[in-house]
Amino acid sequence: MPIKTQHTSNQQANELAARYPALLSEARRISANVIHGSHGRRKRGSGETFWEFRRARDEDPASAIDWRRSGRSDALFVRETEWEAANTIFLWRDSSEQMNWRSSDKLPLKRDRAAVLLAALGIVLLRGSERCMVPGVSQKPGTGIGAIERISREIITGTSLANSIILDNSRNHAHLVIASDFLEGAQVWSQRLNRIRQSAVSVVLLHISDPAEENFPFTGHVLFEDSGNAEKIDMGRAQAAKEIYQQRFAAGREQIKDFASKNNWHFLSHRTDKHPASVFLALYQCLDSK
Repeated sequence: MPIKTQHTSNQQANELAARYPALLSEARRISANVIHGSHGRRKRGSGETFWEFRRARDEDPASAIDWRRSGRSDALFVRETEWEAANTIFLWRDSSEQMNWRSSDKLPLKRDRAAVLLAALGIVLLRGSERCMVPGVSQKPGTGIGAIERISREIITGTSLANSIILDNSRNHAHLVIASDFLEGAQVWSQRLNRIRQSAVSVVLLHISDPAEENFPFTGHVLFEDSGNAEKIDMGRAQAAKEIYQQRFAAGREQIKDFASKNNWHFLSHRTDKHPASVFLALYQCLDSK
Protein backbone atom coordinates (compact mmCIF):
# COMPACT_ATOMS: atom_id res chain seq x y z
CA MET A 1 0.00 0.00 0.00
CA PRO A 2 1.45 3.43 -0.89
CA ILE A 3 2.45 5.50 2.14
CA LYS A 4 -0.05 8.28 1.30
CA THR A 5 -2.92 5.81 0.89
CA GLN A 6 -1.97 4.01 4.09
CA HIS A 7 -1.82 7.29 6.00
CA THR A 8 -5.27 8.27 4.69
CA SER A 9 -6.75 4.89 5.68
CA ASN A 10 -5.23 5.11 9.16
CA GLN A 11 -6.57 8.64 9.57
CA GLN A 12 -10.07 7.58 8.54
CA ALA A 13 -9.91 4.60 10.91
CA ASN A 14 -8.89 6.87 13.79
CA GLU A 15 -11.71 9.29 12.99
CA LEU A 16 -14.25 6.44 12.96
CA ALA A 17 -12.93 5.08 16.24
CA ALA A 18 -13.21 8.52 17.82
CA ARG A 19 -16.82 8.95 16.68
CA TYR A 20 -17.86 5.39 17.54
CA PRO A 21 -19.09 6.02 21.14
CA ALA A 22 -21.27 8.95 20.05
CA LEU A 23 -22.72 7.09 17.07
CA LEU A 24 -23.42 3.98 19.16
CA SER A 25 -25.11 6.12 21.80
CA GLU A 26 -27.34 7.69 19.15
CA ALA A 27 -28.19 4.24 17.75
CA ARG A 28 -29.16 3.04 21.23
CA ARG A 29 -31.42 6.07 21.72
CA ILE A 30 -33.21 5.50 18.42
CA SER A 31 -33.77 1.81 19.06
CA ALA A 32 -34.99 2.46 22.62
CA ASN A 33 -37.34 5.32 21.71
CA VAL A 34 -38.99 3.69 18.72
CA ILE A 35 -39.30 0.02 19.68
CA HIS A 36 -39.91 -1.01 23.29
CA GLY A 37 -39.38 -4.59 24.39
CA SER A 38 -38.35 -7.48 22.21
CA HIS A 39 -38.53 -7.70 18.44
CA GLY A 40 -42.08 -8.12 17.12
CA ARG A 41 -41.43 -11.05 14.79
CA ARG A 42 -42.34 -13.65 17.43
CA LYS A 43 -45.16 -15.99 16.49
CA ARG A 44 -46.20 -19.61 16.80
CA GLY A 45 -44.49 -22.17 14.59
CA SER A 46 -41.82 -24.85 14.57
CA GLY A 47 -39.23 -24.47 17.30
CA GLU A 48 -38.25 -25.54 20.80
CA THR A 49 -39.45 -22.55 22.85
CA PHE A 50 -42.87 -22.87 24.49
CA TRP A 51 -45.51 -20.52 23.06
CA GLU A 52 -48.92 -21.50 24.49
CA PHE A 53 -51.39 -24.31 25.14
CA ARG A 54 -54.44 -24.56 22.93
CA ARG A 55 -57.39 -26.92 22.91
CA ALA A 56 -56.86 -29.97 20.70
CA ARG A 57 -58.65 -30.13 17.37
CA ASP A 58 -59.97 -33.19 15.54
CA GLU A 59 -57.07 -33.16 13.09
CA ASP A 60 -54.40 -33.19 15.85
CA PRO A 61 -52.67 -36.60 16.21
CA ALA A 62 -52.52 -38.24 19.62
CA SER A 63 -48.76 -37.64 19.71
CA ALA A 64 -49.39 -33.88 19.76
CA ILE A 65 -51.45 -33.98 22.96
CA ASP A 66 -49.78 -32.69 26.11
CA TRP A 67 -51.10 -35.26 28.54
CA ARG A 68 -49.71 -33.57 31.66
CA ARG A 69 -51.60 -30.32 30.92
CA SER A 70 -54.69 -32.23 29.73
CA GLY A 71 -54.74 -34.24 32.94
CA ARG A 72 -55.54 -31.09 34.93
CA SER A 73 -58.87 -30.57 33.15
CA ASP A 74 -61.58 -32.34 31.22
CA ALA A 75 -60.28 -31.07 27.84
CA LEU A 76 -57.32 -32.11 25.71
CA PHE A 77 -54.55 -29.57 25.08
CA VAL A 78 -51.74 -29.27 22.54
CA ARG A 79 -48.46 -27.64 23.47
CA GLU A 80 -47.46 -25.12 20.78
CA THR A 81 -43.95 -23.79 20.32
CA GLU A 82 -42.64 -20.46 19.09
CA TRP A 83 -41.62 -20.00 15.47
CA GLU A 84 -37.86 -19.77 15.28
CA ALA A 85 -36.34 -18.31 12.13
CA ALA A 86 -32.86 -19.58 11.35
CA ASN A 87 -32.50 -16.64 8.99
CA THR A 88 -29.71 -14.10 9.12
CA ILE A 89 -30.22 -10.37 8.65
CA PHE A 90 -27.27 -8.88 6.75
CA LEU A 91 -26.66 -5.18 7.44
CA TRP A 92 -24.39 -3.42 4.93
CA ARG A 93 -23.35 0.25 5.01
CA ASP A 94 -21.79 1.85 1.96
CA SER A 95 -18.31 3.04 2.99
CA SER A 96 -17.34 4.57 -0.34
CA GLU A 97 -15.83 8.05 -0.42
CA GLN A 98 -18.99 9.85 -1.61
CA MET A 99 -20.74 8.77 1.59
CA ASN A 100 -18.15 10.73 3.58
CA TRP A 101 -19.85 14.05 2.81
CA ARG A 102 -22.23 16.63 4.22
CA SER A 103 -23.24 20.05 3.01
CA SER A 104 -23.16 21.62 6.47
CA ASP A 105 -21.38 21.08 9.76
CA LYS A 106 -24.84 20.99 11.34
CA LEU A 107 -25.67 17.79 9.44
CA PRO A 108 -24.27 14.28 9.89
CA LEU A 109 -22.12 12.66 7.25
CA LYS A 110 -24.16 10.37 5.03
CA ARG A 111 -22.10 7.38 6.19
CA ASP A 112 -22.67 8.28 9.85
CA ARG A 113 -26.44 8.49 9.44
CA ALA A 114 -26.41 5.14 7.59
CA ALA A 115 -24.28 3.62 10.36
CA VAL A 116 -26.57 4.88 13.12
CA LEU A 117 -29.72 3.55 11.44
CA LEU A 118 -28.25 0.11 10.76
CA ALA A 119 -26.70 -0.12 14.23
CA ALA A 120 -30.06 0.78 15.80
CA LEU A 121 -31.73 -1.87 13.66
CA GLY A 122 -29.09 -4.40 14.70
CA ILE A 123 -29.67 -3.62 18.37
CA VAL A 124 -33.41 -4.26 18.09
CA LEU A 125 -32.93 -7.44 16.05
CA LEU A 126 -30.29 -8.87 18.37
CA ARG A 127 -32.43 -8.11 21.41
CA GLY A 128 -35.12 -10.16 19.69
CA SER A 129 -32.70 -13.11 19.33
CA GLU A 130 -32.26 -12.64 15.59
CA ARG A 131 -28.95 -13.34 13.83
CA CYS A 132 -27.10 -10.36 12.35
CA MET A 133 -23.98 -10.09 10.22
CA VAL A 134 -22.11 -7.38 8.31
CA PRO A 135 -21.12 -8.60 4.80
CA GLY A 136 -17.42 -8.20 4.13
CA VAL A 137 -16.69 -7.39 7.79
CA SER A 138 -18.15 -9.99 10.17
CA GLN A 139 -16.40 -13.32 10.55
CA LYS A 140 -19.59 -14.92 11.82
CA PRO A 141 -23.20 -13.92 12.62
CA GLY A 142 -24.00 -12.49 16.02
CA THR A 143 -26.94 -13.63 18.12
CA GLY A 144 -28.52 -12.17 21.24
CA ILE A 145 -27.73 -9.22 23.48
CA GLY A 146 -24.12 -10.32 23.90
CA ALA A 147 -23.41 -9.63 20.23
CA ILE A 148 -24.72 -6.04 20.23
CA GLU A 149 -21.34 -4.42 20.93
CA ARG A 150 -19.49 -6.40 18.24
CA ILE A 151 -22.09 -6.04 15.48
CA SER A 152 -22.57 -2.34 16.22
CA ARG A 153 -18.84 -1.73 16.03
CA GLU A 154 -18.60 -3.67 12.76
CA ILE A 155 -21.44 -1.60 11.28
CA ILE A 156 -20.09 1.76 12.43
CA THR A 157 -16.33 1.33 11.96
CA GLY A 158 -16.13 -1.53 9.43
CA THR A 159 -15.50 -0.84 5.78
CA SER A 160 -16.21 -3.13 2.84
CA LEU A 161 -16.55 -2.73 -0.89
CA ALA A 162 -19.87 -3.16 -2.65
CA ASN A 163 -18.69 -6.44 -4.16
CA SER A 164 -18.54 -7.76 -0.59
CA ILE A 165 -22.34 -8.05 -0.63
CA ILE A 166 -22.21 -11.73 -1.53
CA LEU A 167 -24.39 -14.18 0.38
CA ASP A 168 -23.73 -17.88 0.05
CA ASN A 169 -26.44 -20.22 -1.23
CA SER A 170 -27.19 -21.58 2.24
CA ARG A 171 -28.79 -18.27 3.16
CA ASN A 172 -31.53 -18.24 0.54
CA HIS A 173 -34.17 -17.02 2.99
CA ALA A 174 -32.08 -14.35 4.65
CA HIS A 175 -32.73 -10.61 4.75
CA LEU A 176 -30.37 -7.95 3.46
CA VAL A 177 -30.45 -4.23 4.24
CA ILE A 178 -28.27 -1.96 2.11
CA ALA A 179 -27.75 1.67 3.15
CA SER A 180 -26.19 3.78 0.38
CA ASP A 181 -26.62 6.97 -1.64
CA PHE A 182 -26.75 4.77 -4.80
CA LEU A 183 -25.16 7.57 -6.80
CA GLU A 184 -23.55 5.04 -9.12
CA GLY A 185 -26.98 4.30 -10.59
CA ALA A 186 -29.41 1.42 -10.95
CA GLN A 187 -27.45 -0.26 -13.76
CA VAL A 188 -24.32 -0.61 -11.62
CA TRP A 189 -26.29 -1.85 -8.63
CA SER A 190 -28.26 -4.28 -10.76
CA GLN A 191 -24.99 -5.92 -11.81
CA ARG A 192 -23.69 -6.00 -8.25
CA LEU A 193 -26.81 -7.62 -6.86
CA ASN A 194 -27.44 -9.97 -9.79
CA ARG A 195 -26.63 -13.10 -7.76
CA ILE A 196 -28.86 -12.00 -4.90
CA ARG A 197 -31.69 -11.23 -7.34
CA GLN A 198 -31.69 -14.92 -8.31
CA SER A 199 -32.15 -16.09 -4.71
CA ALA A 200 -34.98 -15.89 -2.22
CA VAL A 201 -33.26 -13.21 -0.15
CA SER A 202 -35.53 -10.31 0.80
CA VAL A 203 -33.80 -6.97 0.31
CA VAL A 204 -34.35 -3.46 1.64
CA LEU A 205 -32.62 -0.60 -0.18
CA LEU A 206 -32.20 2.43 2.11
CA HIS A 207 -31.39 5.52 0.05
CA ILE A 208 -29.42 8.11 2.06
CA SER A 209 -29.04 11.65 0.74
CA ASP A 210 -27.92 15.08 1.90
CA PRO A 211 -30.51 17.86 1.41
CA ALA A 212 -28.11 19.80 -0.84
CA GLU A 213 -27.96 16.81 -3.18
CA GLU A 214 -31.69 17.11 -3.71
CA ASN A 215 -32.25 20.86 -3.48
CA PHE A 216 -29.04 22.09 -5.17
CA PRO A 217 -28.90 25.41 -3.24
CA PHE A 218 -25.71 26.63 -4.95
CA THR A 219 -25.54 30.00 -6.67
CA GLY A 220 -22.84 32.03 -8.35
CA HIS A 221 -19.46 30.68 -9.41
CA VAL A 222 -19.00 27.27 -7.77
CA LEU A 223 -16.14 24.82 -8.28
CA PHE A 224 -17.31 21.25 -7.63
CA GLU A 225 -14.83 18.52 -6.70
CA ASP A 226 -15.44 14.79 -7.08
CA SER A 227 -15.02 13.13 -3.68
CA GLY A 228 -13.77 9.94 -5.35
CA ASN A 229 -10.90 11.57 -7.27
CA ALA A 230 -9.21 14.86 -7.97
CA GLU A 231 -11.50 15.86 -10.84
CA LYS A 232 -12.99 19.33 -10.55
CA ILE A 233 -15.97 20.76 -12.40
CA ASP A 234 -16.40 24.48 -12.99
CA MET A 235 -20.12 25.09 -13.59
CA GLY A 236 -19.95 28.86 -13.91
CA ARG A 237 -23.31 30.21 -12.72
CA ALA A 238 -24.44 27.23 -10.64
CA GLN A 239 -28.09 28.30 -10.49
CA ALA A 240 -28.36 27.85 -14.27
CA ALA A 241 -27.87 24.08 -13.84
CA LYS A 242 -30.28 23.70 -10.91
CA GLU A 243 -33.40 22.57 -12.79
CA ILE A 244 -31.73 19.94 -14.96
CA TYR A 245 -29.67 18.71 -12.01
CA GLN A 246 -32.77 18.26 -9.84
CA GLN A 247 -34.50 16.36 -12.64
CA ARG A 248 -31.55 14.01 -13.05
CA PHE A 249 -31.19 13.45 -9.31
CA ALA A 250 -34.90 12.63 -8.95
CA ALA A 251 -34.73 10.34 -12.01
CA GLY A 252 -31.74 8.48 -10.54
CA ARG A 253 -33.56 7.89 -7.28
CA GLU A 254 -36.68 6.76 -9.15
CA GLN A 255 -34.60 4.25 -11.13
CA ILE A 256 -33.31 2.71 -7.91
CA LYS A 257 -36.88 2.60 -6.59
CA ASP A 258 -38.11 0.90 -9.79
CA PHE A 259 -35.21 -1.54 -9.60
CA ALA A 260 -36.31 -2.50 -6.08
CA SER A 261 -39.96 -2.78 -7.11
CA LYS A 262 -39.22 -5.07 -10.08
CA ASN A 263 -37.44 -7.46 -7.73
CA ASN A 264 -40.19 -7.28 -5.11
CA TRP A 265 -37.80 -5.53 -2.72
CA HIS A 266 -38.44 -2.64 -0.34
CA PHE A 267 -37.17 0.87 -1.04
CA LEU A 268 -36.89 3.63 1.56
CA SER A 269 -35.48 7.14 1.17
CA HIS A 270 -34.05 9.30 3.94
CA ARG A 271 -32.47 12.76 4.03
CA THR A 272 -29.89 13.56 6.67
CA ASP A 273 -31.71 16.75 7.72
CA LYS A 274 -34.69 14.65 8.83
CA HIS A 275 -35.01 12.90 12.19
CA PRO A 276 -33.89 9.26 11.84
CA ALA A 277 -36.68 7.82 14.00
CA SER A 278 -39.38 7.84 11.32
CA VAL A 279 -37.36 6.03 8.66
CA PHE A 280 -36.05 3.63 11.30
CA LEU A 281 -39.59 2.58 12.16
CA ALA A 282 -40.34 2.04 8.45
CA LEU A 283 -37.11 0.06 8.13
CA TYR A 284 -38.08 -2.14 11.04
CA GLN A 285 -41.55 -2.71 9.59
CA CYS A 286 -40.06 -3.79 6.24
CA LEU A 287 -38.37 -6.70 7.99
CA ASP A 288 -41.36 -7.40 10.19
CA SER A 289 -43.58 -7.80 7.12
CA LYS A 290 -41.53 -10.71 5.80
